[in-house]
Amino acid sequence: MKPVTASTRPLPNLLAAAIREQAKAAGSETPSVRGSDWRLAVVATVGSDGTITTSDGIVARRMETYVSPANSDLIVITQSGSGNWLAWGRGSTGVFAVGESRTVRKSVSTSRASTTTMAADPHLTVDVVAGTYTVDAFITYDADVAADLKLGWIAPASTTGAWWPGGSDSGNTTLAATTRWGAPADFTTTTLPVAGVGAGQIVACRPVGTAVVTASGALALAWAQQTSSATPTVVRGQSWLQVRRIA
Repeated sequence: MKPVTASTRPLPNLLAAAIREQAKAAGSETPSVRGSDWRLAVVATVGSDGTITTSDGIVARRMETYVSPANSDLIVITQSGSGNWLAWGRGSTGVFAVGESRTVRKSVSTSRASTTTMAADPHLTVDVVAGTYTVDAFITYDADVAADLKLGWIAPASTTGAWWPGGSDSGNTTLAATTRWGAPADFTTTTLPVAGVGAGQIVACRPVGTAVVTASGALALAWAQQTSSATPTVVRGQSWLQVRRIA
């Protein structure tokens, strides 16, 4: 039997095949036929009305959870069957993204004695990239009245910013002492002490601030004794550090 080819196929069959292909092509471009869809896109411009425009010209409205949008963000956009586009938010690019928070917790306590040399806490460290961050830590500790706790930060070179230890003045000696207030300190260049009220007497402080980072590296809470003492100063387990990128 002679095989059927395009040249021998009946004309009605050729017409039907052409119509099917044309309908398929039209449907792939029509939301009401294709249905909903999603894909990755790159932000070209950020509107003041809650929308973004992608590099290929799609205007999508941001979800409220997509905060601090920026040009060149790699985002997920989705389309309804009626053709409306939504921007869900950023897709992971393997780096610390704007709007992302990272939190680390001390699993065990760390003791340091007879030293005023600042060193990063072995647990309270977060890897960062160039950007602007808020830092927030909750530190529980105990220290001899004469030793106290000296706090500071270790960060990539040229990091700037401001911070405050959020704790009792180092001159205080009892739990009834009040928290001090004053001008914020320079990030990475200034250390500040908080009071110890006795070995084994656990107290807390809340260091907070802003760090402007210009290179990738580790950002860590650093600490030592304010005055060298053979009685250890201890930063307790369950302390934590949270770093959030805001720009």
